Amino acid sequence: MQRPLLVRRVAGGYNRRLMERILDANERISSLRERVDEVDEELVHLLNERARLVQELAEHKLEAGIPLFDPRREEEILRRVVEINEGPIYDSSMRDIFELIMHRIRDIELQRRGE
Repeated sequence: MQRPLLVRRVAGGYNRRLMERILDANERISSLRERVDEVDEELVHLLNERARLVQELAEHKLEAGIPLFDPRREEEILRRVVEINEGPIYDSSMRDIFELIMHRIRDIELQRRGE
């Protein structure tokens, strides 16, 4: 049994609007994913730049006979990161992220030196 013409038109209009909303949402999702990919790329470059700077610092410390690890400086960095954090990442999570970054970069330097 076929639905009345008015019901078919309303249902057809509804389906068309729904499809338009889905297509719009997919475009926004695609655009946001592209931006996330761009930010990821920037993060990779910045993390590698940070690692290169730390390697340079380590060379100067080695020449001057200064220990590689400075717990006071690390704590200073972590406090500053929390101070500048505007969210939505929680301060404690941001601190954890930076602790991991610093430890992994320090591990790279220790491996380079064979320690």
